[in-house]
Parts: sequence; C-alpha cells; structure tokens
Amino acid sequence: MSRLLESLQSEPALAWKTTVLVLGQPPDSAAARQAALQVAPSPLVATLLSERDASGCLPHHPYKKWNGGHWLLTILADLGFPPGDESLRPLLDPVYAWLLSPEHARYIRMVAGRTRRCASLDGNAAWFTLRLGLTDVRVDELIDRLLAWQWPDGGWNCDKRPEADTSSFMESLIPLRALALYARLSGDPRAAAAAERAAGIFLQRRL
Repeated sequence: MSRLLESLQSEPALAWKTTVLVLGQPPDSAAARQAALQVAPSPLVATLLSERDASGCLPHHPYKKWNGGHWLLTILADLGFPPGDESLRPLLDPVYAWLLSPEHARYIRMVAGRTRRCASLDGNAAWFTLRLGLTDVRVDELIDRLLAWQWPDGGWNCDKRPEADTSSFMESLIPLRALALYARLSGDPRAAAAAERAAGIFLQRRL
C-alpha cells in the first residue's frame, strides 16, 4: 500500500483520499494530516483559488457554479485541504452573509406542514466549515436550521408541491453528512439523533 501512496504523490488529493477513504485513517490522524499538508500547495488547489484578489475574495456570488465560494470551499474540504487556514475566511464570510440574509430567508417555505428548503445549501456550508476548521457560532445556527427543517421521514426536500411528502436524496444526504460531523465534533445529542434518523431513510430505500 505504501507503493500505492507513493504513486499518488503527483496528485496529493488522491493520496489524502486513499489514506482516509481506502486505508481508513481518521482525518485527524498523523498520516492524514501529513497527506493534507501536501494538498494545500498543490497545483490543483492553486488553480481553484487563482481568482482570489489581494484581499482573498472572489469576484463571484458565493453560489456561482462552480467557482463561487460555496463550491470552492466544498471542493477544498472534499480534497482534504488542511484545517485551520484563515486565508480561506474571506471566502467563507460571504457564504454566511448570503445564507443568513433576510433576502435568502424568503425562499424558506412551509407547505402542508413541512419546510420546503434546499437543505443541501446549509448542509454543505456547515460541513465544509467544520471540515476546514473554521468553525464559529454561525455553524450552530445552520445546524439548528437543519434540525428544525427535518421532515417526519428523517430527510429534507425543497419540493413546494403540497402532495410532495417524501424527502429528496441529495437534499438529505448532504445535511446528514453535516449533522454527523457536527455530532462527532461537538457531542450534541440532537445532531446525533437527527443524523441517525436521516441515515434511516437511506437504509429503508436500499431495502
């Protein structure tokens, strides 16, 4: 396996993924941390962040696909970018300013007793904030939202049709990932219970 890791050094993100996802090393293990250190200065990451200006900001709306801050931070977290890099803060703050704005709140709807909301937006933001080690009280607000919006079957959905009564796959998978990580890092029993409920819908559909 060491030969495999050596062969992946030309793309550090693959080495990190192999260490964590194939070898099963925890992201905070010495091996994973060492692999993550090679991700930050990699050509791939340099290209992803190349549009930042001198202040570290991007000239795009946070949700612009696929080079807005929301998506870049999601990708960096997925690639194994090392946590605690404050240079990413100028990308993070506009994401929260957008998600927590009164204007954005207009898109939250309650229809037939269920909150119709693209929970993947808040789920992704909570997840990459935690993964990238940039956590502050705003993450708690996103988690509280996910808990409040959870549907009776354990998932989430943004379908505004009154007859829609089953949660969406992607709108549930991403919040599940965020809640599970939040529960592991914070020990919050509410998040753990919500993640377990969400995981249950995937088990049921698989059966």
